[in-house]
Amino acid sequence: MSTAITMSTQQIQSKGIYHGLPVFPSDVTGLTAIITGANGISGHYMLRVLSQDPKRWKKIICLSRRPPLIAGGLPDNVEHIPLDFLKEPSEIADVLKQHKVAADHVFFFSYIQPAPKPGKGIWSDAEELVRVNSQLVSNFVEAIKLADINPKRFLLQTGAKNYGGHLGPTKVPQEESDPRITLEPNFYVRLPGY
Repeated sequence: MSTAITMSTQQIQSKGIYHGLPVFPSDVTGLTAIITGANGISGHYMLRVLSQDPKRWKKIICLSRRPPLIAGGLPDNVEHIPLDFLKEPSEIADVLKQHKVAADHVFFFSYIQPAPKPGKGIWSDAEELVRVNSQLVSNFVEAIKLADINPKRFLLQTGAKNYGGHLGPTKVPQEESDPRITLEPNFYVRLPGY
């Protein structure tokens, strides 16, 4: 008995400062996206990239406590819905249902940097970092389940802390296959299913 394996290659492109962007077939249109943390560094740039192609991304929903600061205002295909992911999942789900939110893709960039311990460095309260950011992700995931939002893709940005960059020097370049750093709590490791 033989099994045929069909593999496809994802092409990527660069546009200005953006590198590694996927090249989608021209017939991929009408997609919807949720971007959380769109007023942060990564979320802001994801919003800029997606909103450059309104044919492909017919609706982009930004979920955050404050609206993204975009010169000239939000593009026509972008809606901001104020939400605090530290609230109960049922409250978050109610807001999502009220706004009839649907999404093919979720780009999760929400993040809270807790205050450092008195007299210590920025990463000194790792326990609070783990607690609050785990709560952001878990509340949001539970809320989209309650709101019956079933994206095809869910992107969670992990970043350097997954590799221990906040603890000191690390291997360069960092790669996905590198082992997790377990010297102190890391909220990416505590996420359900991670």
